[in-house]
Amino acid sequence: MKILHVFTLAMTAESFFDGQFACLAAAGYEIHLASATIPSEEFCQRNKITFHQINIARRVDLKADLISTKALIDLIKREKFDAVFGHTPKGALVAMMAAKFSRINNRIYYRHGLIYTTATGIKRSVFKIVEQFTSALATKIVNVSPSLSKLAIADRLNRNRKQIVIGNGTCGGIDAIGVFSPQSITDAEISNIRRNLIGESDFVVGFCGRLCRDKGIEELVEGFKLFKTKHPEIKPKLLLVGPYDQRDILADNIKREIIDNVDIIATGNQEKAQLPALYSLMDVFVFPSYREGFGMCVIEASSMGIPILVSRSHGCIDSILENKTGRYIEITAESIASRLGEMLDVNLRDYLGNGGREFVLNNFDYTVMWPQIIKMYDEELFNKK
Repeated sequence: MKILHVFTLAMTAESFFDGQFACLAAAGYEIHLASATIPSEEFCQRNKITFHQINIARRVDLKADLISTKALIDLIKREKFDAVFGHTPKGALVAMMAAKFSRINNRIYYRHGLIYTTATGIKRSVFKIVEQFTSALATKIVNVSPSLSKLAIADRLNRNRKQIVIGNGTCGGIDAIGVFSPQSITDAEISNIRRNLIGESDFVVGFCGRLCRDKGIEELVEGFKLFKTKHPEIKPKLLLVGPYDQRDILADNIKREIIDNVDIIATGNQEKAQLPALYSLMDVFVFPSYREGFGMCVIEASSMGIPILVSRSHGCIDSILENKTGRYIEITAESIASRLGEMLDVNLRDYLGNGGREFVLNNFDYTVMWPQIIKMYDEELFNKK
């Protein structure tokens, strides 16, 4: 079958579908990709992808959206695709509209998250209506977590019969053996990085993701400061891995605290290859996000044997087993500081870290996930039983 995947930005495909598309190609699917930005030539070659550049605006822009929808309709009619997949809210919207207009029978919406849940006022209403409209146009919806599916039904976004979750969640898992593995980094390498970036014996609280309000960064910074006040003897450090978000901007006082506080290290955006080493520096990983599709960085940290503290927000609750791989936190400075205090117990950290790695290997390694994805394509989406 000839399939088109539509993204707003190519980096989403490169981050979450690298290797998976090659696996689908090996199973007999011809994969095409459309996005506003151009993926690397190596990514396309490695995954046997044919790329088409379609300018899709990230924000709502009626004129631009109509132009991109028309461009997609022309592409669909020219290439005669058997199915169209839409990713991210905006990419999915134009993809589902173009596919419906082109009378494509297989229209699959990959729901990576729900942005309206942290919006307010008229913006929340508009985002939710767009979500319902996109869902109505789709013939199937792939949710990246079980809790996302539950929320979609509770908020009446779509009927349950339309929904699919791959295994226990994510859109394709991670490489828990070759990349996110404690064995990928030697003790000497960890010691060297610690000396250069943090300190040999400091207690490191870690985070990975966009630095923004939706990720709970403001509460994390305040919680870290409170924890540091209570436990100065262990020399706490807060390691923030990821770029500042340019849309969901942090409060000025929080950003200034991150810049000026010598015990807070912000690395900026990092290549995927650098992440295992940075996770290895962490004594505990904290993820106080207000919303997620699925907590991918949580399972990356778990795969590295790091104990987890995570919020109970949708998408996050699917990423741990409570008291086996991590513990839940409220998104408050007090809750974060209290739970960090519990994590000073090295035996507890080891127990949760070991449990986390086993949890990821059994449920989210790509060798577990990709066969389920092939089965989903063959049986649930395209009835090739």
